[in-house]
Amino acid sequence: MASRYTFGDSDLALRRMDLVAEVFEPTSRALLAAAVPAGVDLAFDLGCGPGHTTRLLAAVARPRRTVGIDGSERYLALARAATDGPSVDFVHHDVTALPLPGAPADAIYARLLLAHLPDPLGLAERWRSQLRRGGVLVLDDVEDIDPPPGVLRDYEQLVVALVAAEGGTMYAGRMLAPLGGRCVEVDVDATLAARIFGMNLATWRDDALARGIADADHLDDVAHRLASLAGASAGAAGPTVRWVLRHVVCQA
Repeated sequence: MASRYTFGDSDLALRRMDLVAEVFEPTSRALLAAAVPAGVDLAFDLGCGPGHTTRLLAAVARPRRTVGIDGSERYLALARAATDGPSVDFVHHDVTALPLPGAPADAIYARLLLAHLPDPLGLAERWRSQLRRGGVLVLDDVEDIDPPPGVLRDYEQLVVALVAAEGGTMYAGRMLAPLGGRCVEVDVDATLAARIFGMNLATWRDDALARGIADADHLDDVAHRLASLAGASAGAAGPTVRWVLRHVVCQA
């Protein structure tokens, strides 16, 4: 397993996750509505973080019980504080360690998680073993990110290298291709992408230095240019950044 979540669980990382949840909510909602039968008994949200995806899974599929599972006690505390109702629980657990608590489940969902873990395809198959017969595994991960030339692409090259150094694969969606699925595109305004990227860079800057990914001058230059772009008027910063997500739905 990657030693820890690359983007951390600091206050800054939390604000970044709020933005990410907003950006990807429409495509994730559509995926869950199509993939998870309404009213199943038990659904897991793996790598739930502060609970955005858990609440979305609970609202769309309306399981009798929804359980968010994460390795960050801080995120879990925030998730519990922000979630109402007895049908949603949160559990501290390493998602790479089986059995998952409470398994077998009727549905298992993971969004933007496998990039931070080794062997995404093998782990997905192991998660599928935690389903009841007829249950469904739903994966929502990055196939590609296509930023325009300039600072957004410079950032992307840095983060791909860092995720690899941390033991993950930034474009985990590509490794899930043997499971099938389909790719969907999400175009994000360059100013919003720069805000998200800038938050990320501030979180893992010291890690990049320690691992020799880049020197301080280059990291500071990228951070400065991201901040300038993030401050531009929406729609005036040039081409959008295109995220390509692989949506995979597998039965037990």
